[in-house]
Parts: sequence; C-alpha cells; structure tokens
Amino acid sequence: MSVSKIISVFLFCMFFCVTACFPANKIDGIAAIVGDSVILNSELDSYSQMRLNNASQKADSAELPKIRKQFLTELIDGKILVVHAAKDTNIVLKEAEIEQALSNQVQSILQQNNITMATLEQELKSKYNMTLLKFKTQMRMQIQEQLLRQKVQQLYVSPSIQISRKDVETFYSTYGDSLPQMGESLLMSKLKIHVTPSESIRQTAFAKINGIKQRLNNGEKFSKLAKEFSEDSTGADSGDLGFIKKGTLSEIVFEEKAFSLNPGQISDVFESRLGFHIIMLLEKKEQMVHVQQIFVKVAPPADFALNIMKRLDSIRTNCTTQKDFLTAIKKYDNSGLTTNDGRMGWQSLYELPETIKTAVDSLKSGEISKPLRDGDDFTIYRVDERKSQRKLTLEDDYQFLSEKTREIIAQKKLMELVKKWRQEVFVEIRL
Repeated sequence: MSVSKIISVFLFCMFFCVTACFPANKIDGIAAIVGDSVILNSELDSYSQMRLNNASQKADSAELPKIRKQFLTELIDGKILVVHAAKDTNIVLKEAEIEQALSNQVQSILQQNNITMATLEQELKSKYNMTLLKFKTQMRMQIQEQLLRQKVQQLYVSPSIQISRKDVETFYSTYGDSLPQMGESLLMSKLKIHVTPSESIRQTAFAKINGIKQRLNNGEKFSKLAKEFSEDSTGADSGDLGFIKKGTLSEIVFEEKAFSLNPGQISDVFESRLGFHIIMLLEKKEQMVHVQQIFVKVAPPADFALNIMKRLDSIRTNCTTQKDFLTAIKKYDNSGLTTNDGRMGWQSLYELPETIKTAVDSLKSGEISKPLRDGDDFTIYRVDERKSQRKLTLEDDYQFLSEKTREIIAQKKLMELVKKWRQEVFVEIRL
C-alpha cells in the first residue's frame, strides 16, 4: 500500500476525510449536540463511510437517511461516554498519557511505511493540503477520546468479565467467517538455555555495589560514581536513563522502586534479574520519572556465555529437520518448555518483540535464527512454517480469540452503561 493510501485510510479513521457519496450541502452543519460538544455532518459522513467500507457495503441512496441515523447514534454514545468520563473524579487522564499515545501513533505510521517525518509532512501537504501540526491536532483529539473510553471500560467493565471456553467457541462460531485473516505469521519453536550465575559471582557483585552505596552515604557525588563504576551503556553518561513512563519497563522491581522515590532521593541497593542497582530520582512528573542509576551486573563469565552462544550456533547449523531440533530441545533446553516440545504456536511477525522480529524476519520455513541473548537467557528460534496470510482457528489462536471475545462482551456491557448515562446528558439531534 502506498504512503498516500495509508495516510488516507488513517485520516478516514480520524473522521475528517469527507467522502463524496453524502450530500455536500450538509458538510458544515451540526448533526447533533451532546452536552457541550457537537457532532458535525462532515464527521458523521466520514464515520458512516468508514463503517460501510469496513463492512464492504455500498449505500443505496434510499437507505442513506436510515444509515446516517444509525451511525449518528453510535457517535452520540461515544460522546456521552466521554462526557461521563470528564465528570468522573475516579477517571484521571494525564497530559503525558495523551502525548505518549500521540507519539506512539505517529511512530507507528512511520515504521509501518518505512518513511521519515519529512516524508509524512510532504505527503500531507501535497495530497491533502494539510500541515503536520493540523494532522497531529486532529489525531490528538481522537486519541484523547479513545483513552477516556479505555479508562471507563477498565474501571467499570473489565474487572467483572470472566471468559469461558464456551464464550470463545460461541464467538468463533458467530464471527469466525467474518474475522480478518492474520497477516505475515510464523509457526515457531524455540530452544532456550538459562544460565544461573554462581553464588560467588552474586556475592562479589553485591560487595562491589554495597561499597559504592557506602561512598554515596559518605557524600560522594552520584554522577561521579556512576561514571566510574556502572556496568551498562549509561555509565559514560553518569548513569542517566532519561524519563521513564510508568508501565513501560520489563523489570517491575526497578519501576516500582523508581516511582516510590521523591526527587533527590537515592534508593537502597536492590536486585533485579539482571543484577544490582542503586538509583537516584532526578524529577517526577505525572506518570513519568527521570532517574540515574549505578548498575553492577550479576552474569556468568564472558567466556562461559561465549561458549553457550557457540553451542547454540552449532545446534543451529546441525539441525536440518524439525526432529533434529526437537532432539536438541530435549537435550539442552532448561527453560521448562520441553513439555511442550518448545512450540510457541503461530506468531504474528509484526507483534513479535523487535529483537526477535529482526532475527526471524528473513528466515524461510525450516531455518533457525542466530543465537540471541537476553540477560541470562540464550535462545534460538526455528521457523517451522511461514504464511503471508492465514485464517484464524480455535486451535492455533485461542488466546487471540479469547481477547476478542472479551472485547465484544465488554463493549456490550459498556453500551448498557452508556444507555443509563444518556439520561443524564443533554442530547439534541438535528438531522
């Protein structure tokens, strides 16, 4: 799909790309008033066209009034939900959350289309006579509403939902034929070797960082000691990790410690799966913290890790069949996956973590990735089968279908609440 096509579809979804199949004389009119907000005819037209496109339907001119009313009800329900969220003191939407979501959305567009910000700006100007600022402004408004809807659902709906196997099977039998096919997918297996450093290595690392903590307690500068002793890439920059958004770190213990501190405060020594840390909080704002760290790793000796990588590379070279790989898994894997023969099931290529995606992206069926290291975990991945498109099945995609089932049930429960809240909000329909 071309860049301009991608942007066009995105603008459609943001409700400000007006289509030609609806009456032009109503574009600037107001379709409805909900509380202090308005729904424009242009917004309704774009939303209606998008819904019809998603359902692969063509609107007969005689049906347009009925279709517009149906879709206007959906837009009104969305506005009511936002109005309620704005009044609910239990729902707090921080400015940083909106900015982060906006940034993620823009980056997603750039990455999916392999373009730069300058190219995006050029496309917007040449194809749609729109500045990048206006594009982001419109996107920001829609993202804000989406985030509020999510918070309402998380607070009032999601905690009460329990999904059974029968629910998933019912969802699949009802919607299975209309579900979109999965894109580029890989049926994968993996062999993982986990290395536990010896207690003597751990004690040596602890003694080192404990000595650093004593020097901090005696008044030495954090930045100086981080630059001198920290055993990660940030050491050269005085251990500065920049701003960290809540919920983005895989090391939960690190995140919890960082958000528990006050500006200027230095933590005690604490341990993660990677090693020992001391952190200092420089700044805290909304859902983000700015921290420095001193890190001392707890890891096997470099030559030991190198031998593990060489062993996995040898397995990669010598395993020419799936049976060979299974034999290697049963012999070497110590991760607990051997009971499942190392099978990962079908994985969407674009939903894999970036390091794994890069490792398997160019592999053909039957090929094995080069060894990857994540802390004390050393892994190789085999592509058992590869498909550019595939139909969802209960056997291969149960987890995905379970999530979709939850979404449908949650949506129904949410609409029941919206129906109740509608009685509390001023609504005027002007169609």
